[in-house]
Amino acid sequence: MYIWIGCKLPEDFAKELRAICGPLGEELGLDMVSFSLPQHISLKISFEAGADPAAILDAVEDWLRKERSFLVYPRELEITGNILWLSFWENETLQRLHRLLDHGLQTEFGVQQHAFDKAFAFHSTLFFGQPAVLQQALMALQPRKLPRELLVDAFLLGVSESGAAGTYRVVRQISVG
Repeated sequence: MYIWIGCKLPEDFAKELRAICGPLGEELGLDMVSFSLPQHISLKISFEAGADPAAILDAVEDWLRKERSFLVYPRELEITGNILWLSFWENETLQRLHRLLDHGLQTEFGVQQHAFDKAFAFHSTLFFGQPAVLQQALMALQPRKLPRELLVDAFLLGVSESGAAGTYRVVRQISVG
């Protein structure tokens, strides 16, 4: 089993973003598998849970439940390889949460760092596709103004049997104050 961890983005923002991206993605024939989960900022690259995924989920929930709500700051829409995502400015809270998860998972459960964890980019994935088509989507979305800040008041924990994109489902939502 594989586990994924993210910060849930506000519902009103997610709804507005998806109302724009849905028709655009269909028009351009883009892979919209990222919309199979609530809109989120990834906090940790998905990883294989090993023998006791329930213990990992319980520990992560305990770690995150102690957190308070916080602000994140959208940076820009950008293409990285075959992905179009909304990047976020790094801030101390996001960095601390990533380090907490990375370190806790490694020391308590032997989960090794993924190469992406070493130079983590905080983002919310929109589309997968060919770079030329992603460029068309970027140009269509570019004139839209991004919000200055967004409030994160929940975390999401997801699981997948295979770890393949589109197979994850949220199994826990952790609300924080």
